Amino acid sequence: MLEVAPRSYGTYFSELSHPERRAAIRFIDALSQRYPDLAAGATAGPGNEGTVYAYIPMPSEDERNIELHETMAEVALDILLDTGVSIALMPSVESD
Repeated sequence: MLEVAPRSYGTYFSELSHPERRAAIRFIDALSQRYPDLAAGATAGPGNEGTVYAYIPMPSEDERNIELHETMAEVALDILLDTGVSIALMPSVESD
C-alpha cells in the first residue's frame, strides 16, 4: 500500500475555519494535478474579509503565469459556488 507523507499547508492554515481548510485543500489539490512543481511550495492562510489566500511560487514566464491565473480562477470559482469560500491566488516569497 502506498503511504503519503502528511502535507503542510503553512503556519497560518490552522487559523482557517473547517470549511475554509477543506476549500484550501481542494484548491491546492487541484493545483497539484495541474502544476505539481508549483503546488509543492503552496501554503494557505486567512486573507482580508473572509477570503482564503493561497500562496504559490509564481512562474516568471508571462505565458505560464497567465495560464496559471486563468486555470486556478476557474477552480476558485467552482469552490466558491460549491462552498461559499472565496480563495485568492497570491504570490509566495519563493517565486521562480
